[in-house]
Amino acid sequence: MAQRPSDKDKKEIESFIVSYFEAGKNKDLTSIAGFHSSMDLFSKFDENPPYTRQNSDEAFVYEQAAFANISDYSYSIDNMRIDLLNDCAVATFYLTYKGMFVNDYSFEGSPVSSRVRVTMVVIRTPKGWKISHEHLSRFPDWAGISSKGK
Repeated sequence: MAQRPSDKDKKEIESFIVSYFEAGKNKDLTSIAGFHSSMDLFSKFDENPPYTRQNSDEAFVYEQAAFANISDYSYSIDNMRIDLLNDCAVATFYLTYKGMFVNDYSFEGSPVSSRVRVTMVVIRTPKGWKISHEHLSRFPDWAGISSKGK
């Protein structure tokens, strides 16, 4: 049965999720894979292509490429809810992000922004919390509404 996490667990999970997005924002690209659980316990559906289920290696490649090619990345996480199921937690929240996608070959940039619904399933491991599943889905009618960002 799901329960509300203790304040300690909630702070740990929130901090873990924020540090994942901070790693991307700060271009700490090699650390991104460390947020994923082991290959056999990880899956992801993304708002961006490919729209197939990704394993941890595939997700790492796409996440690394996305964060590497976005400059001036900012984000905000809103309305986070965390439910705890023993050593597994389900976090749901709204993510708003924006930045400038830079094509390194043409040295051109184009603005990107989105507001997505996110579900993250995280598991407690001996090495701390790890993402076991991630699902992002875009709001179909969101048109780049301004966000304060972090």
